[in-house]
Amino acid sequence: MKTLFGMPTESLLVGLTVALILGLGLLALAAWRNRVLFWIGVRNIWRRPAQTGLIVLGLMLATLLISSALVTGDTISYSIENSAVNILGETDLIVEAKTQEGTNPSAAGKGDRFIQPQMYAKVAKALKKGDLIDGLTPAIQENLPAAVPSKRIHLPNLQLLGLADDYAESFDALQTERGPLTVSALASDEAYLSADAAKKLKTKTGKEIDIFTTSGPKTISVAGVYTEGGKPATGPAMVMSLAAAQDLLKMGEGFNTILISGNGEGLAGAEHSNSIEKRLRPVLKGTRFEVDPTKQEALDQAEEESAMFTGVFLVFGQFSMVAGIMLIFLIFVMLAAERKTELGVIRALGGQRRDLLKLFVFEGALYALLAGIVGAVAGVGVGWLMIKVMAQAFSGVDNFTLTFYSNPQSTMIAYAIGAITTFLIVTISAWRVGRINIVRAIRDLPEPLKAGRSVKWLILLAATLVLGILVTLSGFSSEQRGTLGLGLSLIVIAAPLLGRWLRLPDRTAFTLAGLGLITIWLAPESLFTALVPGYADFAGGLELFFMAGIAGVTGAVWTVMYNSDILLRGVTGLFGRLKGVAPILKIAVNYPMKSRVRTGLALSMFSLVIFTLVFMSALLGSINSIYQDTDKLSGGFDIQGITGYVNPVDSVEKTLAQNDQGIAFDDLDAVGSFAMAPAKIRQAGLKDKKWSDYVLHGIDTGYADNVNYGLQLRSKEYKSDRAVWQALIEEPNVAVVHAGLVPAKVNFSAGGPSEQWQLDGLYREDKKISDIYIQAKNERTGKTENLKVIGVVNEMSLGVFNGIVTSQATIDEVMDTKIPPTVFWFKLPAGANVDKSADSLAKAFYENGMETETLKDSIEETIGANQILNRLLQGFMALGLVVGIAALGVIAARSVVERRRQIGMIRAIGFHRGMVRNAFLLETSFVALLGIGVGSILGLLLSEKVAGFMAKDMPGLVYQVPWLEVGAIAGLAYAAALLTTYLPARQAAKVYPAEALRYE
Repeated sequence: MKTLFGMPTESLLVGLTVALILGLGLLALAAWRNRVLFWIGVRNIWRRPAQTGLIVLGLMLATLLISSALVTGDTISYSIENSAVNILGETDLIVEAKTQEGTNPSAAGKGDRFIQPQMYAKVAKALKKGDLIDGLTPAIQENLPAAVPSKRIHLPNLQLLGLADDYAESFDALQTERGPLTVSALASDEAYLSADAAKKLKTKTGKEIDIFTTSGPKTISVAGVYTEGGKPATGPAMVMSLAAAQDLLKMGEGFNTILISGNGEGLAGAEHSNSIEKRLRPVLKGTRFEVDPTKQEALDQAEEESAMFTGVFLVFGQFSMVAGIMLIFLIFVMLAAERKTELGVIRALGGQRRDLLKLFVFEGALYALLAGIVGAVAGVGVGWLMIKVMAQAFSGVDNFTLTFYSNPQSTMIAYAIGAITTFLIVTISAWRVGRINIVRAIRDLPEPLKAGRSVKWLILLAATLVLGILVTLSGFSSEQRGTLGLGLSLIVIAAPLLGRWLRLPDRTAFTLAGLGLITIWLAPESLFTALVPGYADFAGGLELFFMAGIAGVTGAVWTVMYNSDILLRGVTGLFGRLKGVAPILKIAVNYPMKSRVRTGLALSMFSLVIFTLVFMSALLGSINSIYQDTDKLSGGFDIQGITGYVNPVDSVEKTLAQNDQGIAFDDLDAVGSFAMAPAKIRQAGLKDKKWSDYVLHGIDTGYADNVNYGLQLRSKEYKSDRAVWQALIEEPNVAVVHAGLVPAKVNFSAGGPSEQWQLDGLYREDKKISDIYIQAKNERTGKTENLKVIGVVNEMSLGVFNGIVTSQATIDEVMDTKIPPTVFWFKLPAGANVDKSADSLAKAFYENGMETETLKDSIEETIGANQILNRLLQGFMALGLVVGIAALGVIAARSVVERRRQIGMIRAIGFHRGMVRNAFLLETSFVALLGIGVGSILGLLLSEKVAGFMAKDMPGLVYQVPWLEVGAIAGLAYAAALLTTYLPARQAAKVYPAEALRYE
């Protein structure tokens, strides 16, 4: 990847490296000047290796998440770049017509469509070999239907490459296992086939195939089969001599592309794209041709796709990162508690607060450096596993293979971010440690609970309240849900805590603040719609998910922790009467609640992770409810057939009447078609809007009468969705667009907008469409038409329907010529054999090169790929579970050391080993089950709210909770927590009373 967080990765790496080196330099200098403190601090690392390992495991998670996300982005980028090289070979730029009308047979014979030798000479003069380029050659690229008549096997789009004799000198020579093939050796009726074309047509050298052009079929002899070369063709291809291809397509001396290879092999040639474009701009000015930096565009796409995937994983991994930060803080809170007496002695002997700060910073810095290394390396391993899973989702994508790649630069960035972040949190934690009272520390007495009632706290809380009011007003004025929620959150936190400063009980203050946060972020949408005028039109995005999670967990933990006595009475009352349970139960539930800070942090971490997992499970379960009705997703059709422009279908009914493939026109319930034409589009009435390339879809009456896609929005002039579909046929210059072209005010997408181009002044949340026009331009003629938007199709039609749809007549008018339909939709009677019918239709339209596909299979394949990626994302988020489990493990391990005397005392009064072990396990169970309960409830509340938003774009979405999956998450989390605690609990049980009571 070239950018991360909007910054060039090279600059980011340099900045992070400098910061890390400066920090380590200052740390080394401080260690040199305070060697005694340094050795006191770091000696604990090797004194307890097991606990050190557990601490490093917890600290390294943030680095692991960043590293694995960056590895995923690197792999996506590397794979797309590889794909570009495999597809384009040494071709870096292509000179061609400005539009794709070259694929339209109606334009055949128009001389301005072809590049003439005179133009080629001008291009060659502007680009001299050895200067910017090392290769330049004329070529013909065209997609033609091909078939083997004897086997009735066909390919709707076999790519024809007409190449000059000098093609092999600077481009991708044709190679076989026996050696190279030369274009000059081909006769006018001969061609070479690519290996995949020969495989699909089930033919070989010496056999014949039929090629269909506007002039009819022509028989070509297969002179050889090549395994490499023949770029920039993708997929099944055929190579002929340039002269033979010109004769076949009636081009005279013309051709439709000029292939350019920049200096350097592979990706290096693309580096000259800007300079080559600059040279050719004067030559091509005023002509119908342009230079396309094909390879550079592929590299830019690689960067965009990798940034998107990296961003998605980092966004959804942020909860785990927050949990990791809290774990760092928890670890050092517990370290300070364990060494409280030791720190008091150091202070009594003359040590200053800054000395305690340095002591903990030395120890924490080494933990940070170790954890960064472990996390960065482990992240590469996790990234490798993620790529293995993602490869299954991308397995159906042609000409693309996901190849694992880890850039050392990204690994270094992940290490630097992780190490610096950990070091900063350690420093903040260490500053808190230094503020101890010497007497209380030596005598191991608890600090008085007076925090929150000083003058500093009064000023801070008052400032927070004022800030909250200002942010809330800003949220109202900007109509932003996130800003409004943040402002209200600051108010509901500051106001009760101000009351606490005025002697309001802690329970009341924190309970009010906690319940306020939960209400603001997780209350039903209807509550805010009723209380806040215009709230339904307020905008929001994925940040709401993150803010709701953090605020909801914080509020729930405050509410639980400050009402713990009620909870304790309930637990002891419910289980306390069981034989042998009462003694250990009281110890298990009382101790965590007395250590409110550490228990609150552990509970927050565990709840946060469970919240994200339950949220994703419930949301995905709800989305899956849509996929159960493939009829709605397919628009009501069963089979899709695709042909090329070269030999279009004149009449479906006539063709079926003339064939003997076992299917007749009367066997079909309905037939519809699309004609597609490229055009320049922009929104009418907005002068600053630039023209964008887009494809218009022109439907016929058969499609309009039978499609069952519902409309998310429609113009106020039409009373029903059916009326809108009929209007497309009956009224000129009207259009229906897909929901991807319409922005949403509340958008939970993590990958940005679904389309590069979107409408202004129209939102998915609107009730009706009013006066929205799209301007479509034929670039060849300059003719423009305004298309009125009268409907928006819902989001879930995306699998088989996309873009801008109008009538066949309208796109013929825009393009100033007849555009033949190339996509056909067939609807079968109930109970018909869809697979058999699809095969019969392919054979019936054999001469047209029709390729058929059952829509149910296509949709299920798309759904399967999406579900793989969703489960991968869910698994990535589950890495945060390591944080929660590590937190409980750290607490248990530290508790054994910290409570050694307590263990000795209860053993001395009659507790046997099993009771001690069970007390620790019950203590973990109490926190874990509480975290599971809090996280699950919050996750279900938020998922239901988000599902309500999504249902507006996805009709048919029903909120469903996969209880079995949620139960499995809870069971796995609880089992893992007990497993982590078992070893420390077992260690505690082995403590001898006399030895423990003598322990210092």
